[in-house]
Amino acid sequence: MNWASFWPNIGEIALAFALATALFTIVTAVIGEKQKKWRMVQVAERSLYTTMFLILIAAGILLYCLLTDNFLVRYVYGYSNTAMPIIYKCTALWGGQDGSLLFWVMIAAIFGSLATFTHRESDKALIPYAMATFGFIISFFLILLLFSDNPFRLFPQAPPDGRGLNPLLQNPSMAIHPPSLYLGYVGMTVPFAFAMSALISNRLDSRWIVATRIWLLISWFFLSVGNLLGAQWAYVELGWGGFWAWDPVENAAIMPWFTASAFLHSVMIQEKRGMLKFWNMNLIVISFCLTILGTFLTRSGIVQSVHSFARSEIGYYFVAFLIVVVLFSAFWIYKRRNELKSENIFESFLSKESAFVLNNIVLVGIAFIILWCTLFPTASEVIIGTRIIVGPPFFNKMLAPFALLLLVLTGIGPLIGWRKASGSSMKFHFLWPLICGLVAAGGTLLLRVTHWYVVVTIFGAAFVLVTIITEFVRGTLARMIQHQESWGTALIKSTFKNNRKYGGYIVHLGIVLILIGVAGTAYKEVYEFELTPGQTATIKEYTIHFKDFDTKKNANQEETYAVLDLYVGNQYRTTVRPARFYYFQPEQPTTEVDLYSRVKEDVYFTIGQVDPATGKTTIHMTLNPLISLLWFGGLVLVFGSLIAMLPPLRSQKKK
Repeated sequence: MNWASFWPNIGEIALAFALATALFTIVTAVIGEKQKKWRMVQVAERSLYTTMFLILIAAGILLYCLLTDNFLVRYVYGYSNTAMPIIYKCTALWGGQDGSLLFWVMIAAIFGSLATFTHRESDKALIPYAMATFGFIISFFLILLLFSDNPFRLFPQAPPDGRGLNPLLQNPSMAIHPPSLYLGYVGMTVPFAFAMSALISNRLDSRWIVATRIWLLISWFFLSVGNLLGAQWAYVELGWGGFWAWDPVENAAIMPWFTASAFLHSVMIQEKRGMLKFWNMNLIVISFCLTILGTFLTRSGIVQSVHSFARSEIGYYFVAFLIVVVLFSAFWIYKRRNELKSENIFESFLSKESAFVLNNIVLVGIAFIILWCTLFPTASEVIIGTRIIVGPPFFNKMLAPFALLLLVLTGIGPLIGWRKASGSSMKFHFLWPLICGLVAAGGTLLLRVTHWYVVVTIFGAAFVLVTIITEFVRGTLARMIQHQESWGTALIKSTFKNNRKYGGYIVHLGIVLILIGVAGTAYKEVYEFELTPGQTATIKEYTIHFKDFDTKKNANQEETYAVLDLYVGNQYRTTVRPARFYYFQPEQPTTEVDLYSRVKEDVYFTIGQVDPATGKTTIHMTLNPLISLLWFGGLVLVFGSLIAMLPPLRSQKKK
């Protein structure tokens, strides 16, 4: 028996059966709900679990083919070779279009099954149509895999070796970054499925919100981690000294993050005041559609990006799917428009409700601007025949005011009360944050930092920081008085008893630190100089001594390092080793970064041209002020997200 072809054939058969069971899930779930036959709904549930199991088999077989160098499979040939380390053979599972689609539908099946299993008793009324929605989404991707981008297509005869994974993707962070984004993207299917179920079944109380909150938080968390890791990958791997280039695929990854953030804020108004029901339903649909749009942009070839897959006819499938989703959602939202009316009205502009609405407008506005600027080059080419490029400076100029407004709103929200805030309470709550913000901005100007964006960011950061500290202090003091607890115990217990609130504050703190790190890029400095081994260069307070070259040859690539001793003043700090890697298969050089990180700034090194005869080497050095706060802020954001996702700490009743 030819095992090289046997296992891929089994994988393809598993996908075909998975499509059949996914379609069966849709039919039995809908009929079971319509006829109120719970046994049939249970059959649909088991059918969904079977679909997940079959897709896991298919994904496992493709991974097995990658690990065993089965080059009879076209996908394995295109994205792996014998010399690649095992870790990158594993990451090749999502390194190409066919495999990434299989990975996408695998996560969708897992999420759908977990959500069904978790809520099958507590949200029995919502489960049938939610399962039908899961089945519909999974069926679409299985159709793509079977009829357009089949990862199990075979060659007539196996080539001796594969082409290998793109060298830029052979980076440890790529083992975490794409899966994180996929988890964030696919996680949106759960809130969307429950939202559709609530609309179709006309069960539009707050229950669907409660059921989907944790899933949206999980999706938002992984989108955050994925985008942060993507920025880190761009920073340390691409060698350009930046972390976000407003690339179309980067934009596609961050747009649903903004709309999901808007939902997480506005849903509190629905829970507290019974308002914004219509708006929240639309936000869920928009967030899901943006994940599909992002998947489409990555694979259709309509936008130009270093991250996108090869141009493919698959884009037409995604357009059709997106149109169906939009029309179906719009129909049911319009049909239930009366049931989605708010139970209360806004009583004052000076209220928490108004602050949250303004926050939503800013977040959705940012997503819309990013979407429009991303699609504008393609739209201009279609309309006038000329592709007008929208570069990073335009994005930065357009979005900077929105980011600063969002920063200030982050501090206003916690301080202002529900319904209507009085003048005296506004003065009491806002006085010290405003004073601290003005003092911080004044101190920034005294340090001769005059860039308007940096000054306003420092003002907003100090304002928000004081509000966050104030909220933690209030909660801690109240608990210390009520329960006679120590400061540390009261802080921890008050945080974990109201973890959504305080986890959100920690997330806000992380965003403040990220924005300070971004503001520091206004003062980025780039230097370029040439050295031969033994020579020294001095840039500002830094002295760079070029010791020598170091070379290393691996099975997959040849590595050339420039060994540089770095001094701050006259004090030796570290040795950095920026490098050039030359990959044999595919034949491609890459620039490898090394850096010395301080709180004040990163000293970032790459090497360019090397003269083999003299050893003269072009060295690029970039000073990135405050960039470490961006990465630290990302860690704080992740920590706050984890706290917000935990179940609240319950009080122990005294016997």
